[in-house]
Amino acid sequence: MAVRIVTGPRIIGALIVLVLAAALFFAMRTPKVDVDAGRVTRGPLAVTVNDLAETRVRDLYMVAAPITGELLRVPLKPGARVVAGETLLARIQPPEPGAIDARTLAQIHANIRALEAQAAAARAQAQEAVSALDFAERQLGRTVTLNERGFLTQAALDQARSVHDRARAAVRAANGVELAARESVRAARAGLITGGQTHGHGITDVRAPVSGFVLTVPQESERVVTAGTPLLAIGDADRLEMVTDLLSSDAVQVHPGAAVSIEDWGGERPLHGRVRLVEPYGYLKVSALGVEEQRVNVVIDFTDERAAWAGLGHGFRATVRITTWSVADAVRVPVGALFRRGDAWHLFRISKEGRAEEVEIRVGRMSDEWAQILGGVSPGDIVILHPSDKVAVGVRVRARSAG
Repeated sequence: MAVRIVTGPRIIGALIVLVLAAALFFAMRTPKVDVDAGRVTRGPLAVTVNDLAETRVRDLYMVAAPITGELLRVPLKPGARVVAGETLLARIQPPEPGAIDARTLAQIHANIRALEAQAAAARAQAQEAVSALDFAERQLGRTVTLNERGFLTQAALDQARSVHDRARAAVRAANGVELAARESVRAARAGLITGGQTHGHGITDVRAPVSGFVLTVPQESERVVTAGTPLLAIGDADRLEMVTDLLSSDAVQVHPGAAVSIEDWGGERPLHGRVRLVEPYGYLKVSALGVEEQRVNVVIDFTDERAAWAGLGHGFRATVRITTWSVADAVRVPVGALFRRGDAWHLFRISKEGRAEEVEIRVGRMSDEWAQILGGVSPGDIVILHPSDKVAVGVRVRARSAG
């Protein structure tokens, strides 16, 4: 029996319609959107204030020059150990006199000649006073003899003695005037002393006020310094603390005793610290962008053993994370899943069918990585991180990861 294949316009038309329908189905089919996914979990959550901080010696002593003079070269280097009252830090001697210009030199010579003339006149007055004293002594001798013989009265004798006493006093006064004139000449001649001829007397030794280590030597070479010029910084590198200047709005959230994580300091693991002091005084600071900010210093103590941070010294920098709030068990979600709609927080949750669901949630505290969830989702829910504009309600998604 022969089989006859029947072809005709109806069958061909049906095949064409079937092919077109399949093509239209695949063309209209929406592909899945690839997304990064996270998971709502339970765990510890801490809110921190983060900023850069610097180490500093707790008790820093800046030794300054006690007098104005010529500082001799400082023999100590940073790191040298010093003992209070014993270690010689620096020596200061009186400075050499400066050079003399021609006008000043001429004035000094003229002043010397004038003073020498005054000294000569004083010397002549002294000689005159001595001569007057010799005459008064001879006159007194004759008066005494005549009085003893009864030729002169007692009044004449008293007058002769008075003249003799005045002559002796005049000699003493004249000698003093002559001495002052000679010293004035010497003082004027001292103005001719220039640098390189002589040094003053009396070198001042500067010794360590406390025991510790030399941190910096701002003035190492020989030079003239004024009183109060910093010479060396001394401190104990084993007694370090950290200080960070927080914005005043952040500082009010920090309290003494708060735990601190010290990171990016150069070691293999973070260090631990504790807030010792929030200074009660704020100050104005201009940022690198020129913005005026009110800052408050927060002082932090290390709680790890000294061996853990042995490599740190004065003026080293690190990142500190100061805990302002923490809880041991919280429902949390990565902050990358959150976005705002009006005044409310929302996120996209992935349903069991693999579709995006927009959920309004209640958020408590937030850290850099996590947000505390007070309602809207439950632990174990998978959420979309950093949703793009391709993600919408009902869109089928394919999660790349769900940690």
